[in-house]
Amino acid sequence: VFIGPPGSGKTTVLCKWLTSSVLSQEHTARVWRLDAVSANTSEFLSVHCEMLGVPIFRYWNDNDAPADVGFVDLPGVECNDSRGLASLREQISALPSPRVHLVLNAAYETSVLFEQYRAFAALKPDGLIFTHLDEERQRVKLWNFVLGTNCSIDFLSAGQKIPGEFL
Repeated sequence: VFIGPPGSGKTTVLCKWLTSSVLSQEHTARVWRLDAVSANTSEFLSVHCEMLGVPIFRYWNDNDAPADVGFVDLPGVECNDSRGLASLREQISALPSPRVHLVLNAAYETSVLFEQYRAFAALKPDGLIFTHLDEERQRVKLWNFVLGTNCSIDFLSAGQKIPGEFL
């Protein structure tokens, strides 16, 4: 499950990871493009899944065909939207054994990143994914998250190209 503020790169990261899983690792996959407090308007994800031959669903159904890996795309929530965060928490808790990834834009100021991290920490993310590394020259600031939180950095992403840089 990918969570984070709007525009942080959640859907792009999902597409990069999905492409790698399907094409490089030859895994079967399925994707859920779910609505939350706001609608998930990421039509790009549906087109991308169609190109890869991966089924995409607009509602949660755990009885769909089995796959090696599943991805859940949710709309972004602003860190000061308590109603949106509460709704997101409910939605995540309804999923069976989700692995939650907090996606943040590394090009933002450190103070903004920590504010976003604190807002989403209640959702207990399993790890962080930093995006927009192609826009950030001071990557050393990411060590603040390694040293200042209990959340590991799982992946780094740069650019819009898919699969592109996804480390």
